[in-house]
Amino acid sequence: MKSLRLLSASKYIKGYNCLADCGTDHAKLPIYCVSKGLVKKAYASDNKIGPITNAINSVNEAGLDSLVKVILADGLTYLTPEIDVVSILGMGGRLINSILEKANLVDVKRLVLIANSENYLLRSFLEDNNWFIETEELIKENNKFYQLMVLKQGKMNLSEVEKEFGPFIIKQKSKNFIEMITKLIVKLEIGKRKAKTKKTIDSINQRIEQLKGVI
Repeated sequence: MKSLRLLSASKYIKGYNCLADCGTDHAKLPIYCVSKGLVKKAYASDNKIGPITNAINSVNEAGLDSLVKVILADGLTYLTPEIDVVSILGMGGRLINSILEKANLVDVKRLVLIANSENYLLRSFLEDNNWFIETEELIKENNKFYQLMVLKQGKMNLSEVEKEFGPFIIKQKSKNFIEMITKLIVKLEIGKRKAKTKKTIDSINQRIEQLKGVI
């Protein structure tokens, strides 16, 4: 498995009983986790026929059809008490929110999430629905930055900037984080030079100062 995002996510799935990977595509994560003994069994689900066909072929090729069950499903409607860890990787934060909101997560002990966008909305939803961030990683893959979140059930209280970038990611101040924030500041500086009103310039300056404050 070559994907850095999937490899990073797999570290936090180790030791659980049964994984549900929502939006599984080729079922790479469930196959890897089961084949490496990170979980005993797994469900690979998607809501489109194409990815489901890919997943079935991948599972059969790996000889794991008895341990990785491929399911055509909208979201996480299939959860059972045996499923204790859930991964949702590669969707927008708003869509992840919708999937989690409709799911019965009472037996889920851990969420492993990577949103492609709208991390602020995702963390806001998780805070409001009694999920607590255990740890985070900022991953750089194919010149894009991804915020990996690992959560358990519990309460948290995040600041506005923590909702956007993550409390652990801000504290870690990794090389990836410094690079990401620096790029955001450079874009804002370019935008400021093109701004035509004082109000816009002031707003950009305020955002730049906020970003400088986290690095």
